[in-house]
Amino acid sequence: MRKGYQENFLTNFSLALPQPSLALEGDILQPPGLSHGQKVVPYIHFSLLMSISTKQAIYSAANVDNSAQQTISGGKGRKWFIDERVGRENQITNDAYTGTPWDRGHLTRRTAVTWGSYNTALEASNDSCAYTNASMQHKHFNEDEWRVPELAVAKFKLAKGNKLVVMTGPIFTTCDRYFTKGIGFTPVRIPSAFWKAITYVAINGDLVTSAYIFFQDTDTLKTTKAKQRIQLRHFRVTTTELQLWTGLVFDEQMFDSNPLKFYDGPETIRVSELKDLSTKTKALLAAGVATAQTIKAARHKMKLDSLYELVDELSWY
Repeated sequence: MRKGYQENFLTNFSLALPQPSLALEGDILQPPGLSHGQKVVPYIHFSLLMSISTKQAIYSAANVDNSAQQTISGGKGRKWFIDERVGRENQITNDAYTGTPWDRGHLTRRTAVTWGSYNTALEASNDSCAYTNASMQHKHFNEDEWRVPELAVAKFKLAKGNKLVVMTGPIFTTCDRYFTKGIGFTPVRIPSAFWKAITYVAINGDLVTSAYIFFQDTDTLKTTKAKQRIQLRHFRVTTTELQLWTGLVFDEQMFDSNPLKFYDGPETIRVSELKDLSTKTKALLAAGVATAQTIKAARHKMKLDSLYELVDELSWY
């Protein structure tokens, strides 16, 4: 049974799915195969929300249990399929990928949801190969830069109970490119970037969120060896940045649990209460409205070495 993403998956915490902003609401697909009003499409261990205009997922959110992982060997659980609940006309199908440099880039990675009993893991593996869970990723990006956060999730060691909530999706901008095969082929919009947010319960019981953005730009498409030298922490962003780039409204806990706190929103810090960002003080949790001047002041009050220590403390790649 496809229960989809579970909000209470993490011990002692309930993490809601992202909600579309007012600007996005009109672009949310009502899947014809789901009950009226049910727009989130459930799969095994993950759920996603579809865009009308791009025919790609706005986000895909997964429950990941690395302590119960199963290995699905050979060619099992790898057959791409059209989800009839969403409708063939509402998703990008194989025509856009066959004979092109564009990969069916998994949003929720296949191996991230292959946990539980073997049969459940096998079904989850198959579910992850729905075209709704794929987005236009250049083969160099899909097999290189994007592999870095995917492998980090697979090798994650800091979560209590080895459980993670992993949310991910494309970022579309006014500068997006379009792919076409010629006359009669409907152009496909190519994401300018992709984001991933990982939330987990640390060993000490605290909730922690790490968020990342990877741009699918000209430089990333030139190389196939970036994953050997880039460091994941250099792509880290605040939850506010994710909200601004995606138009999604994230659970407030994903702001307060993100250690990068230099932007307007629940995660900002009042400079008057700022003491030491490398320790967990009341100043870290203080919410306020920060102007450009206060953000600049906050940055000056923190030594660069202290910032590096803070980022390294919760970086896991």
